[in-house]
Amino acid sequence: MRTPAHFPPLPQSAPSEGAPPPFTYDVTRYLCAAMHTDIGLARKAVARIVHEPRRAAASSPGVDLGCVLRHALAARGRQQRRDVVLLLLLLVVVVTLPFTFGGSLLLGLLAAWVIVAAELLSVHYRVVSRQLKRENFDPRQAPRPPTAMEAARIEAIELRDRGNVVVSSRFEPFVGHGLTYSTWSFALNTGRPETGKQVIPFTVHELNAHISARVGALKLPGMDIADVLLVNGADLLIGIDDRTRAEVLRNRAGPPGAQVSDALLRDLREDGKGRARPYLAIRVAGWSGELVSTLLLRCALLPDRDMAFIEGTNCLLAPVRERYRTVDVLLDSPTFRQWCRLVGEAALRTPILLVRAPFAVVGDLFAPLAQRREQRRQERRIRLRSFDYGAEFSLREEASDQLYHRYFQSLDRELYAKTIEHRVLDALVEFLENHNIDSSDLIQRQTTIYNSGLFAGRDISITRSAVRAGGGGQWNNPPQPAKQR
Repeated sequence: MRTPAHFPPLPQSAPSEGAPPPFTYDVTRYLCAAMHTDIGLARKAVARIVHEPRRAAASSPGVDLGCVLRHALAARGRQQRRDVVLLLLLLVVVVTLPFTFGGSLLLGLLAAWVIVAAELLSVHYRVVSRQLKRENFDPRQAPRPPTAMEAARIEAIELRDRGNVVVSSRFEPFVGHGLTYSTWSFALNTGRPETGKQVIPFTVHELNAHISARVGALKLPGMDIADVLLVNGADLLIGIDDRTRAEVLRNRAGPPGAQVSDALLRDLREDGKGRARPYLAIRVAGWSGELVSTLLLRCALLPDRDMAFIEGTNCLLAPVRERYRTVDVLLDSPTFRQWCRLVGEAALRTPILLVRAPFAVVGDLFAPLAQRREQRRQERRIRLRSFDYGAEFSLREEASDQLYHRYFQSLDRELYAKTIEHRVLDALVEFLENHNIDSSDLIQRQTTIYNSGLFAGRDISITRSAVRAGGGGQWNNPPQPAKQR
């Protein structure tokens, strides 16, 4: 069995000897490009990840999150400088307007248009085209954060992104894993022996290890298996036991820790009913990290050891939005048509940016005060033991299109999910038979497997939701209500 402490990136090419493993997944480049071309997303990433030093950061599988956040800070800084220039230009126009009988207004608009167009051309053909294309992308060349505090926060995020703890503030604890498209659970009678035999006692750890080993034997490309601890951020101060709190929240004034010991995971799995629960996370990353399917599996034994409860949740990170992928089709310099398109886009954006510039500059000037006020508010909530340390925002999820761009992507998602689910079921049957437990009921349920790769029968509940497919944004399968069988 292989249960690493984290999900390492799966590079497309082997790194040179002695060099750190590079993040060469295309999705990292696409997200870096998104930071420069979608300033709203960049500002959201900075505000909800970098400037939240007490909250956990959602895991970003297959993504060098630190590299993306450094580009987000660079993009925000460039926008701030542009807003200052536009504000100064606007002030000049307002001051000189009475003396030029409207001529300064026209000149001001023209100058603002030039500024905005120059920024757009620079973003697309100096930053995105020259730094973020597949042949010249190097995450180690990402821009340096402007302040030491932001640099320290990003370094801490990079370490936490490789941990085995997921702290969420959502109802579902699977933040960062994408859309939850199916869940299932069922109970197994583990106290009924096969005819003429006696049940061989077992532990939940043996069951977990057997499933992990059997699934790992599939050796699917891009697959990784790890034990992870899922906990809600609102439970860290009052909801969990002291031992778990000591490992997850070593410093109440700081963010949750990224790593807990194997011994704690083992004891929590044995307990099976605490607010912090270990799961076996089986993740398969395909299409250069753009398609990430994760099965989060939990096995629990009831106190009398005669019943086992198995639950699974399938999550999917779909490819990033199409407009973030244009980096692959950009030339080193714009064609005349592309130049005209960007200049025309600048003309449409200029009046809006001019009007927004004063508010944006004032907001940026007072942002440090607002951040300090928010930090004081969080300190009060920590003293009152009501602060939520969990992550609610996931940059990878935010950039996801939640639809497929290629037909084969939808097929591969089915391949990953169905193959793993079938292997999990086979491993359960095998484990029961190895311990002289009657598996006939479970084997009968195998005959009811249907298209989704799930199985139904007595004591089984299934919840399904659809995933959109196709560039047209239509539902391939309409949403269905929850089913109980």
